[in-house]
Amino acid sequence: MRALAPFFLTIAIASPAVAKPLITSSEETLARICLAEAQAPDRLVEACKGALGEAGLTTAQRLDLLTSLGNALSWSDRDDEAVQAFNDALAITPTHADALSGLGWALRGLNDDAAAFEAFEASLASDISSSALAGKAGTGRFIGALAEDEARLLLEAALSISPTYAWARRELAWSYFDTADYDTAIEMFNIVLRQDPTDLNARYGIGRSLLDAGQGEAALAEFNRTLEDAPDYYHARLFKIITLRALERNAQALREADRLIEDEPDRAGGYTEKGRALMGLQRRAEALEVFANAERIVGPDNALLYWHADALIDENRLSDALGVITRATALDNADSADHLLRSFILLEMQDYPASRVAAEASLKLGGNSAWAHYYIAIADVHGGDVTEGLARFDTAMQTGLPQHRVGAFASELIAAGKFVEAVQLRLKY
Repeated sequence: MRALAPFFLTIAIASPAVAKPLITSSEETLARICLAEAQAPDRLVEACKGALGEAGLTTAQRLDLLTSLGNALSWSDRDDEAVQAFNDALAITPTHADALSGLGWALRGLNDDAAAFEAFEASLASDISSSALAGKAGTGRFIGALAEDEARLLLEAALSISPTYAWARRELAWSYFDTADYDTAIEMFNIVLRQDPTDLNARYGIGRSLLDAGQGEAALAEFNRTLEDAPDYYHARLFKIITLRALERNAQALREADRLIEDEPDRAGGYTEKGRALMGLQRRAEALEVFANAERIVGPDNALLYWHADALIDENRLSDALGVITRATALDNADSADHLLRSFILLEMQDYPASRVAAEASLKLGGNSAWAHYYIAIADVHGGDVTEGLARFDTAMQTGLPQHRVGAFASELIAAGKFVEAVQLRLKY
């Protein structure tokens, strides 16, 4: 999703067979069409390239045309070409704010987020714009360069410049979603919907917020409304299935997952949710077969591997589960949950040093997880460092570890021969 939705998104685009010529009046020129950015992306690209081929352009004109060309290419999902166009503009004026901001969005489209963040920062150093403020905020949140409160300040600043800037408002909503402030997230998404009742991302965001807030029936209704307007919206279909499972309607979830697989056979989500629905129906052998076959079909996928490993744990196939989750942690998008599950499996296999390493990796990727501290505490106790283990357990409790884990940790102390410490722990908690 780009920062500022261009006007062309509201225009009905004719089919190529009947497309009208670019210039339809004596007052239009290719340069005007390019700079207005008010037509479909492919037509803008054609106009900008045509204008850049004309003789007699000034340096300033070439700079503006290259920037508009970069925008049009980026809106066409031709981000690699967009990067080149923006770099050509920056070769003329390295501090051009609009070209730097456009470069940031194109690099973001190519998943080069660190470089995108630098481009947005450079744009803001040259001039303030809502596009660069939002880009820096969204990208900074994603790569961990900005805390949520810092990102929110930038997004609020962007909205103070452009109050109807839907991308920034949605990003602000997702920021609140990520910190489990679901009421505020829903409020932000509803502001977007009041501006544009057809905004599917905002409606989807409300569904996600309701689901995570434990309001499964309301979430299901929201996803159904979204799918009435956009029946092919992949993520709404996927989270409808997840919601059905949360409501323990696994048979219906299984049917929806089969339909998603039929329509999207090259994407992992349908297979993942089919396997989980089968697990919910206690059809574990079938679930394991689905997970294994899916990896052969779509290749290694983060969520697919995680839930495959989780299913193998339920079958007490710890060595197989370790192999699966290790493949997940080797992926570029491996997250804290992957490493935490690997730590748990290694703990169950009594490989305490490796479990500790995995838990530390989880902490680096996912903040202050109580369970990661807890696993480290167990590993420390069995590794002989009881003092450090007790300190880690205190950290885990302070971070939100459930009270019932006190007895479990006392059992670990007793198993390590630390009877006095186990009694003291019980007295403390």
